[in-house]
Amino acid sequence: MIKVWIKYISVRFFIILVLLCPLERTAAAGVMMDDPMNIGFAIGGEDEGNLDLCPGGSSVIGMFLNLWKKGDYESMYKLIDDDSKKDYSVEDAKFDFRILPYIAYTISSVRKAGDNYEFILSSGDWKDNDKKLTKMIINGKTLKIIMPSRNSPFKSSVESYF
Repeated sequence: MIKVWIKYISVRFFIILVLLCPLERTAAAGVMMDDPMNIGFAIGGEDEGNLDLCPGGSSVIGMFLNLWKKGDYESMYKLIDDDSKKDYSVEDAKFDFRILPYIAYTISSVRKAGDNYEFILSSGDWKDNDKKLTKMIINGKTLKIIMPSRNSPFKSSVESYF
């Protein structure tokens, strides 16, 4: 009987958290792109999933995605970390960003990784079988985007996150 009661309370508490907290945190971070019902979920340990862990990084990613949607590639380039810009000209970046198709992402989770922050971005829906997850890394000192490869701000896999 006690196990049933605990399960009942846990389920109700989870539903309340899902309905109230993630939507408020994501909206406050200014990173909800196109779908107000595309809500992020916290995954992992005590500092994982906390969207307030790096609000400056959330803002940078939100700006980057909004600029990408508008096609403002030069401004996108300005949000990239200086080390990532070495041997990567603004012309090269503009070319790469034009090829990269815009996707409306939402920040689902963030965690500290050394001096940097890893953001998990999601788009789509599991039920429609079009869910996509990717990772962006923000330099913890400069709050700029670290490019994991020369032509993409996104890490190709989020497996290392889990």
